[in-house]
Amino acid sequence: MKKKTKIIASPFAYASPWILATAIGILIAIVFFFAINNLQREKRIMTESLFNKGQAIIRFVGAGTRASMMMGAPSAQQFQHLIEQAAGESGILYIAVADNTGKIVAHSTPGLVGADLDHPLLAVRPELAPIGKYQIISDQKTKQNIFEIVAPFKPFMRGRGFFKRHLQAMQPTRKQDSPAGEDAQTPAACQFPPGNNAWLPGENLSIVVGLDMGEQDKIIQQDRYHMLYMSIAMLLVAIGGWIALLTAQSYRSSQKTLMNMRAFTDLLISRLPVGIIATNAEGHIQTFNSTAARFTGKTPEQAIGHLQAAVLPQIQQLIPQGEHAGEIIDKEILLPPDSPTPNHLHISSVPITDGQSNVIGRVMLMYDVTEIKKLEAQVRRHDRLVALGKMAAGVAHEVRNPLSSIKGFATLLGSRFPVESEEGEAARLLINEVERLNRSITELLTYARPLPLAIAEVEIEPFIEASLKLIQSDARELGVTVHHEIILARKQVRLDKDRLNQVLLNLYLNSLQAMENGGELQVSVHEGDRPDTIEIDVRDTGGGIAKDILERVMDPYFTTKPEGTGLGLAMVYKIIDEHGGTIRIASTEGEGTTVSIVLPG
Repeated sequence: MKKKTKIIASPFAYASPWILATAIGILIAIVFFFAINNLQREKRIMTESLFNKGQAIIRFVGAGTRASMMMGAPSAQQFQHLIEQAAGESGILYIAVADNTGKIVAHSTPGLVGADLDHPLLAVRPELAPIGKYQIISDQKTKQNIFEIVAPFKPFMRGRGFFKRHLQAMQPTRKQDSPAGEDAQTPAACQFPPGNNAWLPGENLSIVVGLDMGEQDKIIQQDRYHMLYMSIAMLLVAIGGWIALLTAQSYRSSQKTLMNMRAFTDLLISRLPVGIIATNAEGHIQTFNSTAARFTGKTPEQAIGHLQAAVLPQIQQLIPQGEHAGEIIDKEILLPPDSPTPNHLHISSVPITDGQSNVIGRVMLMYDVTEIKKLEAQVRRHDRLVALGKMAAGVAHEVRNPLSSIKGFATLLGSRFPVESEEGEAARLLINEVERLNRSITELLTYARPLPLAIAEVEIEPFIEASLKLIQSDARELGVTVHHEIILARKQVRLDKDRLNQVLLNLYLNSLQAMENGGELQVSVHEGDRPDTIEIDVRDTGGGIAKDILERVMDPYFTTKPEGTGLGLAMVYKIIDEHGGTIRIASTEGEGTTVSIVLPG
């Protein structure tokens, strides 16, 4: 008990009062800054609101002036009446319109019309922004704040369109309607054509709108009290939280080591490239990291807390029961089993035991060996190809010379008998078989002999179109429609034109042979998944390839055609490999086949 009391009191015993004072001072500064910032924001919002209200009033006056123009020639009395009506709204103290000399043209107080308006912002009118400026002034008599907006007053948008023509029609000419030199003395602010009572606004008018800030001042004052109360409350909460923090320090220190270890373990498990699934003695999943989720296709929410037999029945065989519960099991399986591209996994199932050697759970470690399996298959394929190439070169050399002699003797023998005789027919058959065998040897030598690539810049779209023209007649006879699509930002790619044309022609012919009853052949070229690569996809809607032979179709001499040599796709694989590219085949029986070629750009 004494030991426990000592642990709880230790944080207070070693805590300096200056540290607490400094922390509270920082909290006070933060709260004060927060309060000032919110108050400034409130003022800014209210200022913007008043400024927008003033702009709306100015637009209203301008709209009224334009409406008067639309109904006929405006008069000074109409304009004055409009100003008085606009100023009658709540919150508007006054509205005044003055010319560039400061003379009031119209005012919400009629008695001030014609007086001079001494306003500091009018003196700097050339610097006024198109939307005007504002200032906050204090009325010495009423002791209230006034929000004042000063802006250029241009109701007719500088005389464009209809209003420009209408104004020009109403302006008097110098020679006919005004005495000599009179127009030079007429103010630019307003014009009064002789003989009528019309009034036209000039281009150098300014409008001043004064708004009552009494309501806004009340709101700001209330916000100040509110922010003060909030600041005091936040400060009290902060001090209480600090005290609670010091009080809980003993508990945190006693749990610190365990929490750090758990955090480190969780992070390590979640970031490991190895899938980890841990279950308790009843088989409920307790740990399920992100790698295991990727391998199995299940989310942690779907797995944790549930029985492994229900979530992942395909790996239930890795959990031995009864007397074999303590065994370690290693096995390779494919997950997810229903995926078209499952992961090849090596799973180690290890029991978890307590101090009495009782099994209290099990951990399964999942290693992805898919790439290793692919590399092993590629190495085996390469070894077979190398051995086959060496053997083919030797066999072809040894067989071709005797074939030449056999063909010569058969030709000589055939020339000694009539063409229609049985001996002449046998000689022609022998010559044909020798030629067929010689062609097979030529194909074998072509496959076995490494030829240098003639890499050059090739325009991809004309190249694809030219390759498809070679099979157009065959496709037409079989009722196969041919489409191609080029989705590349660049027009040229680097490749061996003749060798790649041989590859495409071989793939086209295979697709046509799979669509004897018609179908669709589509060729598309687009950017590859890796940078600086292009991908050529050849798709058909034929019968597809059986899954059990899909991995063998590119092996030399493997063929499903009665007349095939089995070197077509093997040659395709060899040419693409020489380009530094890759080839993959995806096929579904009854739906079709897609051959994808990825080449460096």
